[in-house]
Amino acid sequence: MIHLAKKLGISDQGLAKICKRFDIPRPKQGHWNKLTAGKPVEIIALSAAPDGIGETVTLSASSQEDPIEPGTRAQLDAARSRLKQVHVADRLSRPHPIITGWTERREREIKKREEVYDFRLRRVAAQTPFSSQERRRLRVLDALFKALEDNQIKVTQNEQRALHASSGDEKIEFQLRVKLRQVKRPLNANELRRHRSGDKDYQLAFEETDILIFEIKTWLPGGLQRIWQDGRKDRIETLAGDILTTILAAFPMMVVERERRAEQERLRRIEEQRRYELQQQNKLEQGRFRRLLEHAGRWRDAELARNFIAVLREAIADQDATVGGHPLSEWLDWAEKRVSLQDPLANPQGVFASIADVKSWTYRD
Repeated sequence: MIHLAKKLGISDQGLAKICKRFDIPRPKQGHWNKLTAGKPVEIIALSAAPDGIGETVTLSASSQEDPIEPGTRAQLDAARSRLKQVHVADRLSRPHPIITGWTERREREIKKREEVYDFRLRRVAAQTPFSSQERRRLRVLDALFKALEDNQIKVTQNEQRALHASSGDEKIEFQLRVKLRQVKRPLNANELRRHRSGDKDYQLAFEETDILIFEIKTWLPGGLQRIWQDGRKDRIETLAGDILTTILAAFPMMVVERERRAEQERLRRIEEQRRYELQQQNKLEQGRFRRLLEHAGRWRDAELARNFIAVLREAIADQDATVGGHPLSEWLDWAEKRVSLQDPLANPQGVFASIADVKSWTYRD
């Protein structure tokens, strides 16, 4: 593995990580120079390979799975079959109304010499004419806008100037931007006046590159591609057809996905309602049984009190004696009446009428 790492141009730091990862002892200092000069070197024997791993290992490029789902291929092919070739012109001719609005806005800002905040470059500066890269961006967007509308796709922008392609109830947000890179720029006159000893003699800033990036910011189903950018082989102009094909294929898939999620939400609500009703039914049953136990407790207390009163009658020798202005015989009669009122068996039908009056919310504790 060490010889292979050197042949592949792996740095010493990378080689150290490999040795640490696989617990391989590193060669001694000067090993490779001695080996190059033809001098004898100490060969460190490797430990035996673990079970299941052969002595010979073949290295090959890793096979990456296709992120696009099988059903998505059919949608892409169908969209591609009905799509006309997207042509990006060398100059703007009768631009789309959105493009016209941008150019007119830029001309007004330049004429007024307004300083505006550039969200791309993240700084406030006087507005300048479109750069060559920005003009290229406008030409690509103009071609895409017109191609989308030729395919009955509506293109709009909101108050934040975010772009959307709409079909029916589905909406896809997208943008085409110039890739930026961070650079160090010299300090200007105002910054130099505030500069102190030990401060950095530069400021970090962003500047445009010659790379355009098209990004679909809305999540797309089926593993559809969402980002394209200029590369060594293909430019955004040549990728415009693939971008348009993806957008056209995405809309019917988004409809299916929305309906699938709506069905899932419907089933979820049904299940949630079922669980709620079951919970309420359980609470109702518990409440009714609790009321039954209350009646049973009253009956038990009534029986206990009735037996106690009977014992009292036998224990009291002189029931004509008065207590609190009433003879004891009246007190015993009063006690028996109170027991009859307490005893639920005095009105057995009322027991179940009371239980039937219980609701799921009767007992809050």
